[in-house]
Amino acid sequence: MRAAGQADCFVVVNGPEDGSEFPIVRAPFHVGHDSGCTVALRLDKGIEDLHALVTVVSDGYRIRKVRDRPIYVDGRPTGTLRSRVVRSGGMVQVGQTLMILDCSPDGLARRSRGIVSESDLGWMLTAAGRRAWSLARGTFSTLLRYTRRILTSWVGIASILIVLYIAWPQFRRWVQYIVRWLWVQITNVF
Repeated sequence: MRAAGQADCFVVVNGPEDGSEFPIVRAPFHVGHDSGCTVALRLDKGIEDLHALVTVVSDGYRIRKVRDRPIYVDGRPTGTLRSRVVRSGGMVQVGQTLMILDCSPDGLARRSRGIVSESDLGWMLTAAGRRAWSLARGTFSTLLRYTRRILTSWVGIASILIVLYIAWPQFRRWVQYIVRWLWVQITNVF
């Protein structure tokens, strides 16, 4: 256990970066190969750029897989939908790196006691909502882009007018009325 006044810390106990310490001062954070990750394991080739998402829970940290490669918390596999909670003294294996969580008496995990954390079901529903919104937004922008392309080309406009003329009787009557009116105007000029 770390001394009071120090941050919680992931300590590498076995792997390419043996002995490295990664203090935790805020959450959520990522574990991965990317230098922007709080726990940046750059020497382990078995780790993705963003490998895991870690959030704080009461007296520990919830670990969730972000990519396809495995993560183990205390020897049990962690998934995208099925997260695991690691507490002080718990082991986390990412790629070829084994880390232990060392919590301080006044670290982030201890200060989070009593705070309601997101469950796996809540996370899944939130993630599904974000994906549905992203899909809807992408579909709408694609439809808008194709509509602009169609309306800015003469072939597209002509195709739309032909379809309307064939499928919509009221539109056909308007076109016939306009054509008759134009014919009368042209014949009166000559």
